[in-house]
Amino acid sequence: MIKDATTLVRKCTLCQKHTNHLHNPATFMKIMESPCPFDMWGMDIVGKLPRATGQREYLIVAVDHFSKWVEAEPLAKISEKEVIKFIWQNLICRFGIPRALVTDNGT
Repeated sequence: MIKDATTLVRKCTLCQKHTNHLHNPATFMKIMESPCPFDMWGMDIVGKLPRATGQREYLIVAVDHFSKWVEAEPLAKISEKEVIKFIWQNLICRFGIPRALVTDNGT
């Protein structure tokens, strides 16, 4: 009987809509505005991906907040040296020194 009741409650739209939520409600996201192109970049590392040529399993990605321009490069390993090289070659040398680099956990 408990199993039947549990199944019923999980399938019932009204029950799901009016249940007590065990998590905090979502808050509003902060809007990060960039005044001009290439002033603020968002960066992240994607992976582990299926291995490509040169043992590359990761992808470093940077997106300009103003224009949504994307710069990306495959990486064989994640290291401070590789990230600095990417920032220097793909961002600073091509677009100048950005005012801000935004990352999720400080890469």
